[in-house]
Amino acid sequence: MLFAGVAPAAVSSGSYKGKIAFQGYDIKFKVKGGRVTNITARMLTECDGDGAYETFLIAPRGSWKIKGSKFSGKKTDTYGHSKATVVFKGKFSGGKVTGSIREWDYVDGNGIVCDTLVRKFTAKRG
Repeated sequence: MLFAGVAPAAVSSGSYKGKIAFQGYDIKFKVKGGRVTNITARMLTECDGDGAYETFLIAPRGSWKIKGSKFSGKKTDTYGHSKATVVFKGKFSGGKVTGSIREWDYVDGNGIVCDTLVRKFTAKRG
């Protein structure tokens, strides 16, 4: 129950580090000025529909605005004829964050060539 005039607790600035669920790979990001920035995540991705997975490091440009204790959004970076799209969302609670991340690559003429699928993560400040 929220009372009028009571704001949610501010999200703590700093570095956050955690793990991708069921994969055990690292995810890192920073919080500064009400935004999530400097995201890097090592994940498994499946490419070319061959059913084989490989490790992949994603590091999208840009930042995600924190509203209350949540952030959510999609960013697309273009590299020549390919586009890398990241959907990143999460919720802060104390010094912890839970959320999900997904990255897929699209190459003109080939369609989606690599996709991490939606992966859940947990991270904590420090």
